[in-house]
Amino acid sequence: MFLIKAKALLYYIISILFVLLTTIFALLYRYGQDLPSAATLTQYLPPQTTRIFDKDGKLLEEYASEHRVIVNAKKIPALIKGAFIVAEDREFYTHSGINIRCLIRAILDNTARNNWETRPTGGSTITQQLAKNLLVGNSRTISRKIREAIMAVRIESTIPKDTILEIYLNQLYLGKGCYGILEACNYYFGKSLENIEPNEAAFLASIPSAPMVYINKKNSLRLLRKRQKILNQMYEMGYIDYNTFIHNFNKKLKLKNKKEKLYAPYFAEEIFRIATKFISRDDFFRNGYQITTTLDRHIQTLAQKALEDGIIEYTKQTKWHGTIGNIKENKEINLAQINSKLPVTLNKIKSCLVKFVKKKHLICQDADGKLINVEIPDGRYKEHKHKPGDVILCRKLDTDIYEIYQYPKVTGGIIVMDANNGDILALVGGYSPDICAFNCMTQAKRQPGSTIKPFVYVSALENGKDECAIVDDKLVTITLKSGAKYTPHNYDGKEHGKTSLRDGLIYSRNLTTVNLALDIGMDNISNTLKSFGLIKRNVPISAVLGSIEICPLQLLKAFSAFFNKGKMINPRFIKQANLKWLVSREPPRQVISEQTAETMKNILHDAVIIGTGHRIATLEQQLNVKFYGKTGTTNNFKDAWFLGAIETTSKTLLVCTFVGYAFPKSLGEHMSGAKVALPIFANFAKSLIRNGCS
Repeated sequence: MFLIKAKALLYYIISILFVLLTTIFALLYRYGQDLPSAATLTQYLPPQTTRIFDKDGKLLEEYASEHRVIVNAKKIPALIKGAFIVAEDREFYTHSGINIRCLIRAILDNTARNNWETRPTGGSTITQQLAKNLLVGNSRTISRKIREAIMAVRIESTIPKDTILEIYLNQLYLGKGCYGILEACNYYFGKSLENIEPNEAAFLASIPSAPMVYINKKNSLRLLRKRQKILNQMYEMGYIDYNTFIHNFNKKLKLKNKKEKLYAPYFAEEIFRIATKFISRDDFFRNGYQITTTLDRHIQTLAQKALEDGIIEYTKQTKWHGTIGNIKENKEINLAQINSKLPVTLNKIKSCLVKFVKKKHLICQDADGKLINVEIPDGRYKEHKHKPGDVILCRKLDTDIYEIYQYPKVTGGIIVMDANNGDILALVGGYSPDICAFNCMTQAKRQPGSTIKPFVYVSALENGKDECAIVDDKLVTITLKSGAKYTPHNYDGKEHGKTSLRDGLIYSRNLTTVNLALDIGMDNISNTLKSFGLIKRNVPISAVLGSIEICPLQLLKAFSAFFNKGKMINPRFIKQANLKWLVSREPPRQVISEQTAETMKNILHDAVIIGTGHRIATLEQQLNVKFYGKTGTTNNFKDAWFLGAIETTSKTLLVCTFVGYAFPKSLGEHMSGAKVALPIFANFAKSLIRNGCS
């Protein structure tokens, strides 16, 4: 009887095992047959961050669908690896993809709580997490867990442990838009991997389980306890010694929570525009290109400041429109909220509330409740009657010195190019991209006004004229192809009679230029302009006074021939990149003779000594440099230009400054290139030399 019962029990056990094994094999077949190959992980290339740097390797901008930089496992310190292992998978180096003990515990817990469809308790190994994130999917179901476990075992049988850990640490999300360990170290602490301290490693390892929880300042106590738990486990598993554990246990965490980047938004976007001519936008955001540019961060900052200040000075001559509202009429006005939405500029701008109105200044209160004196500059701003309760903006000039401020309605730009090699050292394409993202120096085409005249006079010199040749500066009426009559005038409204070519350009005489064009012919002038790349087809005689439209960068490129013995240099934005198309460019091209280039250079020097640019003649002596240049003003004062050069003992910098409305309209009576654009050049040159950046 006993044997019969034993045989029955054995039969029963075997039957159960058979059913169990059959069920397991059925599950493996059902859920494992359409899974991807584990070997695909070895070719896994996650999206990486494309980074743009200045000429010295300082970060300028990043573009990414996921902010990540891939790092080899050998370069990841054992300290960081250990922190993530103790936090996520303590038996990582001993299991075969799944941890049976943790898995059973998780299954029992989730079944007891009936939370399989909501948020099931974890039990996943690092390998399972990798399978879930990259191969299986993230649905919260039993079937997904089964597929995940199958995939984890396959991964472990195919890929070495260290490679699995490398892929994991490069793909995981660590909050604040950071993917991968290197990106997180840079963002949170501004450090490289090898400089991360144990408490910092523990902080990073605490994030994956709940990124939104552990990076929230409101949960600082919870974060501290999690970090201390990880440090304790790191000590227990031998990743840190006792003294290191004690030293880091209560050590205060210094989070940086940002990356140090240069402020050159228009330059960075120009690099993006150049790159996406050769590759797709998606590739640029995903493939992790490393691009070193020609940007000089010191010169860029000086150029940006000179442009901002120049436009601010112009805006002071316009009508006041800067009152945001009145607190008595709208009690919901919030100064801190206004400050958070202000466009980014180098000038320090903030909102304030007018408390008392004085004759030459206002006593205001800022968002912190501090009383400040805000000066009202001379000019049209004083025409406006401010009253208590007004909410306005102010600009910080110095310690505790503020000036009333309003955002300008005009835009403008400045480009600085090294005349020797074409490197673009600075580019500012507008007052602020938060106001207007359009780059008016590389994307816009504007009428150049009198800055076109040097190329007209070059045509005369190249066609046999001498700089001392005489031309009549007299009124002339021209019949255009349309039949309309065209009678140009000089800026001063006078006729100057017999005038040399040299004086005609120095003093920017319109009548001299037009009569010269009639003498040498528009075909010759058009051919000259074509050789400089300024036009593609013949132009009418009005073009000699700047009626055609030209991109400012192209104008500066043409200007470079005067400072390179007649060779025109192509501008260069990119020095080095892991995209060969970005660094190739055409060699310099001879467009005029050396003699003509030298003659034009001498004339352009006189133009800033005794001609239309004479306002900076004294500055040239003070700075012990040599200036060259030509002012430009279009009809009805719509555009103001200065195209110039700064020559020191070591180099020559070409500079183009421009001010105008995005949709062209008059800047105002007598708002010429000499009055609006030239001061920007002068202030930039002054800062450049005095800061030793030349």
